[in-house]
Amino acid sequence: MKILAALLAAAVVLSPFPPAAEETGVRVLTSFLPIHLFTLNVVGQAPGITVEMMLPASLGCPHDYSLSPGDMKKIAAADLFLANGLGMEDFLGAPVGRANPGIRVVETASSVPPLRAEGGHGDANPHTWVSPRNAILQVRAIEKALSEASPANGPIFHRNADAYVGRLASLAREFDEAARRFRNRNIVIFHNIFDYLARDLQLTVVGRIEETPGQRPSAREMQDLIRTIRERGAVAVFAELQYPVKLARTVAEEAGVPVRMLDPVSTGSTAPTSYEDAMRRNLRTLTEALGTR
Repeated sequence: MKILAALLAAAVVLSPFPPAAEETGVRVLTSFLPIHLFTLNVVGQAPGITVEMMLPASLGCPHDYSLSPGDMKKIAAADLFLANGLGMEDFLGAPVGRANPGIRVVETASSVPPLRAEGGHGDANPHTWVSPRNAILQVRAIEKALSEASPANGPIFHRNADAYVGRLASLAREFDEAARRFRNRNIVIFHNIFDYLARDLQLTVVGRIEETPGQRPSAREMQDLIRTIRERGAVAVFAELQYPVKLARTVAEEAGVPVRMLDPVSTGSTAPTSYEDAMRRNLRTLTEALGTR
């Protein structure tokens, strides 16, 4: 028995096939709410994956956001940073690299055919996620990044992404079916955050309250917008939940149209269905405001 035990021990030592290494956990950091929601749906219950959101869900779009010491710690602790990109997160690049030279950053909006930015945020409009069709593309980019970071969980990510994409595709069809019956297609929005959704639904953005996001319009610009609303027959001014409504209400009252609220899903609940829930509320608002035929 002693001889047999010795031979077995030697076989283990001399074996050319080392024991399989256990895949270590992957720490994922998401930039803000919509990317976080997409990621949660792809990760699901995959083992060894932790997902943390950098910006609070109450903060909104990270335009001009400055990284705090707490953010730097989150970046330093992460393996994978999932962002929107196209200039939405101005802090991407050197600041993130200084906090964690080894982190992998994936800009999910690079998978979306971009629209030109109107009055801000660089050459491309970064508000890609406010469109179920774009959301599908960004979810697939997230699935790919996660599968590369944790190959063992790849089948789980693929299965979860398929299920979520199926729900988003149903949502996109609901928008398409409703849009075919819209009686009015001219809209006025607060700023360029709904341009991708307008492209999907073949709506015409005839005016924006803030042509340059964050820059209050002049009295002349407001009068021009009021005249445009009247001349183009826009039936409402669409404001955003994340911005004060006073300016939109002033324009709407002068033009003789109501204010309706839309939600770009940049703040809100972190429940996995929050994106779908908010976008369906937006669809109801658009349908009520634009009318059907």
